[in-house]
Amino acid sequence: MKRRINLFSQRIDNQTAKRYLRYGKRVTYGVLLFGVVTLMVFFGTYVFLNKNLADLKTKKNTYNRYILANQSFNQEIQHFIHKFSLLKTYISTDAEGYRYYQSLLSIVEPVGLTDNIESFSIENTHEVNFSLSASTYEEGIQTLAFFERPEVLKHFDSLTLESFDISQNIAEYSLNFNGVMKPLK
Repeated sequence: MKRRINLFSQRIDNQTAKRYLRYGKRVTYGVLLFGVVTLMVFFGTYVFLNKNLADLKTKKNTYNRYILANQSFNQEIQHFIHKFSLLKTYISTDAEGYRYYQSLLSIVEPVGLTDNIESFSIENTHEVNFSLSASTYEEGIQTLAFFERPEVLKHFDSLTLESFDISQNIAEYSLNFNGVMKPLK
């Protein structure tokens, strides 16, 4: 086998061109691979976001149907909340009238006037108005003397006799008191 040498060939330039072509192929494959991977990432993100968006729309529709189905229940809840706030307001401004009425009953019990209480009212400031009835004038005077005792007055910050009235038809006396009761513990 004979070998020939071609002196006119430019073998070095040929190898350089091949090397550039090889680098060009590698860069092209790299760019192509990067583009394919980028497209796959974008497509995967698109599919993921579309799926999440569809799930959120399904949840929204479910909640909207639930809200429409339970609208009357929601109104009842709002009504309950309103009534509860009114109750809290009432409790915060309540004068605890029953406890003070029981205290007044225990005050007048030694004289036996528990059945003679005609009216009773108390405010948040513990200002009390009550009236007692007496069948005779002497009983009315005894009631006044009873309310002037120090052990009775210790239950009140102030107590005054507002009126001492007699009814026209029957002999019955009415004693109307006004005062401020001490706070109960």
